[in-house]
Amino acid sequence: MTAPRPDEAAQGRGGAQGTLFAVLGIVAVYALVNAGIRLFAGSWLAMDDAKTNLFTQKWQWGYQADNPPLFEWIITLLHQVTGGGIASFLVLKYAALIVAAGCLYKAVERHAGRGDAAATGLGAVLLYQIGWNYHQAFTHSALLVAATCAGMWAGLRLARARTAWSYLLFGAVCGIGVLTKYNFALFAVPFLVAAAALRETRSAVLNPRILLVPLIALPIVLPHAVWLLGRSEAYQATLSGTLGLEGARLSRLGEGIGALIVATVSFFLPWTLAAAWLRRRARSLPLMAEERLLLLTSGIALCFLLLAVGFGVGSISERYVIPALLPAYAGATTALLRAGGERGRRLYLRWALGFAVLFTVLRFLGLAVAGPPFCDECRRFVPYGDLMERLAEVTPEDSIYLVREENTAGNVVAAFPGAQVRSLNLMPFMNPTDGSGRPCFYVWSEDMAGGVPLFEVFAFAYDDPETVMVDAPWRHPFRKTGWRRTVWGITPLDDPALYRRFCTPQGRG
Repeated sequence: MTAPRPDEAAQGRGGAQGTLFAVLGIVAVYALVNAGIRLFAGSWLAMDDAKTNLFTQKWQWGYQADNPPLFEWIITLLHQVTGGGIASFLVLKYAALIVAAGCLYKAVERHAGRGDAAATGLGAVLLYQIGWNYHQAFTHSALLVAATCAGMWAGLRLARARTAWSYLLFGAVCGIGVLTKYNFALFAVPFLVAAAALRETRSAVLNPRILLVPLIALPIVLPHAVWLLGRSEAYQATLSGTLGLEGARLSRLGEGIGALIVATVSFFLPWTLAAAWLRRRARSLPLMAEERLLLLTSGIALCFLLLAVGFGVGSISERYVIPALLPAYAGATTALLRAGGERGRRLYLRWALGFAVLFTVLRFLGLAVAGPPFCDECRRFVPYGDLMERLAEVTPEDSIYLVREENTAGNVVAAFPGAQVRSLNLMPFMNPTDGSGRPCFYVWSEDMAGGVPLFEVFAFAYDDPETVMVDAPWRHPFRKTGWRRTVWGITPLDDPALYRRFCTPQGRG
């Protein structure tokens, strides 16, 4: 493997620490700005945040069939400090971004030098999934980004040092990485295969100490794996829909290849523009051993994805490719920056700053306009506060709330931490709780359900004289109050059969 860069060896640890702290500080400022923009839209939860919040009511080894539980565990702990709500999500999401930048810096610092390592860490904002999508919808994927960067750091350290500590560290990162998102395996497995394929790193994989990796990783993953195996039917149903395993095989093949191409191309935008500029100015582009290892890792991961498509996976989400392609970003960027020299590094950082500002402005405009073309449903502005005020007036504090969809349900959890809340569309993943004797209310809304008809068993709620209706006007700093409206119904569930089936269900989770 590559020896330390001369500038690092000459200037010592003090300069290295200072550069790392500078990177962390810049990313922290960037995180605070983006967190502030999110709070501009209000403090109610939206999209995946709301869904995740529903699972923080009870500590268990798993919650959803398509996501491991680490994100929910950390949010549950943070709620004890923040009191619940959006603060926990913002703290975790942007702490993960800071960790990702630091680990990415440390991963490439030894072979790239501090300056190029700093540019690589800060320049990750040029990747669509990090510069844009990270702030829009990430929950579990935020931890996945951090885990993949940590995996690159621990993996390259293992390839160089080959000490027992290095193997244990890589194993721990792999175990934790799988608990962030299952597709973390698209980094860990290809990395080991790539290391075994390259002459410079083959002996690191063939070393008997490699057994320490599964020895430390498996105990971390095992409790959740056991939980997941006990819910195989729910997992298979979710997996079938998520991966597009239904339909004609030829049709799935075409859809899968198309989705993989789109996901790969979009992942590297707009970074590709800066990379093309740097490449034009490089007469030659010799790769260091670490860069070859990272690029080969992504190449093997893409082969795995193509193989999955060949076996019938018809849906490749843009988020699936994050652990597969982040190594290619790190390897290619350090090579291009080295070829571009000091001038290339400065211009690359200007590209990163320019797009970071552009993306930030666009995010603010999207919230300021609050409508097409930036958003259609605009979930961040749903007036949940009116619903919560009415619930506090007409229902006891320790009620059971059966909510039609997870967006409202997650916010009810935040507003009433002493209550028990369930969402109808997530019932297979909700463990039973001891709620017998508590009053139970069905909270529903045609607006929030996206036009899907009310479940037939709850059709009585429309005309039930005990139903309390909440007509809530939408509010926005730059728009007239009432520019949109959401209507909820609050219906007591007194029927014993409905109460047993939905309010205190058994055999769930």
